[in-house]
Amino acid sequence: MILKALALTVTESDINTALETALSRMADSPQGGEALKKVKNPHVVLKKGLLSFKCKASMGFLPVPVEAQLRLEPAQDGAALNVTLAKVSLAMMGGEAVAGQLMGQLAGAVAGRPGLSVSGNTLTVDVKALAATRGIVLAGRIRAISLDDGSLALDFAE
Repeated sequence: MILKALALTVTESDINTALETALSRMADSPQGGEALKKVKNPHVVLKKGLLSFKCKASMGFLPVPVEAQLRLEPAQDGAALNVTLAKVSLAMMGGEAVAGQLMGQLAGAVAGRPGLSVSGNTLTVDVKALAATRGIVLAGRIRAISLDDGSLALDFAE
């Protein structure tokens, strides 16, 4: 398949339905099942240029609120997508120490995987390399990404 242009708009509802499906599948796997049992009410909120992931995590006997705010932007002249961890909070903790720890774990998880790399608080997704792993040839570039109240719009074209 060759993809030359795509104008895509997804809503919070679309993303949350996909997230619920993915987490359900992961919960059934031996690798992710136990950890996911500790995550309650995961959902995404799209607002003012940020994608916020929110959930409650069971740590001990009390659920703890968790939030990560992500900024999405085209990179490398549209050949890649930067996903930057703008803010993270875990109950009363937050800031650079928690963000650095999360990004360090993410860097280890994506090491050696085609199309993915981490630098500082940013995950860079080489969209052409990642699509190629699925047999898709991308003949265009990311022109724009916008996050407004409740929706994410992507413009991809030659």
